[in-house]
Amino acid sequence: MEQGGNNSLKRFYSIYQFVVPLLFFPLAYWLWWRRFDRSHDVALLVMFVPVVSFYIFVMTGILRYRLWRINTWPTIRGFRPHHGFVFSTAAALFFYICMRMVPVGHTGVLSVLTAAFLGASVFGFWNWWYETYAVKSGFISIYTKKVADGASAEEAVTDYAAVLFGSWGACYGAMVKTAENLLLPTHSDALYWLVAVAGGLSMIVVPTGLYLLTHRMKHGESGLKSYIDVIKQ
Repeated sequence: MEQGGNNSLKRFYSIYQFVVPLLFFPLAYWLWWRRFDRSHDVALLVMFVPVVSFYIFVMTGILRYRLWRINTWPTIRGFRPHHGFVFSTAAALFFYICMRMVPVGHTGVLSVLTAAFLGASVFGFWNWWYETYAVKSGFISIYTKKVADGASAEEAVTDYAAVLFGSWGACYGAMVKTAENLLLPTHSDALYWLVAVAGGLSMIVVPTGLYLLTHRMKHGESGLKSYIDVIKQ
């Protein structure tokens, strides 16, 4: 699978990774702060829980299992120190737009399910698109079985993106709407940390579990095996 050669596209990703968190993270925070009736506590939860969860997820995949790497500067063995802020800024902005369809006054289980569906749909598609062209440009290298078998960038990314990013978006959407429904009417430290911890864990456990399950069903192995040595040869 060709993973390089498009210098202009790779340059775009190289610039994007700094512009997005520096310029748009404060904007995303401000938008959520306004939606949450100027509650810094809830805005902080919505913005920083995905930062932490994605750092854990990505660090494990890159540094522990060597399933992919990011070919840019600065990195630590293929891991960007600012990675969680890049991903979470885009997620917060995309989902803020989605939540225009689920007003603050709409509460209950159905509102949470709607938010989860919107998150899954939007994140599943846009992260598939982002990841595909990042791999094609050489900005990201992935070392999965599909790549070792000679799959194209589209085929290799499609093998995992919908399940992984779609489920992540669903968990994020559900956490945001749950936080909005429970924490805006009343302040409870215990409830606040329960939503934060449960939401953060769900964004690690659910996508990982679904990826491992679907990968084993399709390929007969867990999906944690790195094919970096085979691919580089």
